[in-house]
Amino acid sequence: MGDKKYKLKNMSDSFKELTKDKPELKEIYDDEDPVYELRKKILKLRIDKGLSQEELAKRAGTKQAVISRIENGESEPRIETVKKIAKVLDKEVKINLV
Repeated sequence: MGDKKYKLKNMSDSFKELTKDKPELKEIYDDEDPVYELRKKILKLRIDKGLSQEELAKRAGTKQAVISRIENGESEPRIETVKKIAKVLDKEVKINLV
């Protein structure tokens, strides 16, 4: 088994470790992950509106670090936070369980 020890904090870190040498696997996963799609959508809408992370955070009543962690995948966004962000971006949140 070897002496290598893994210190993975969460699923995101685990996935990064498992796919670091397999970009095709990451691409397939990214296309299927709704949270990843949400992150991309928030980032795109923020940029399209010409807002910085700091501006979006201030208008949404949160901190810039929260926006950063959402956009870069360091944390799973809370629904309440997403609703506040969506309001600033002139969007609404709809959740479908299919």
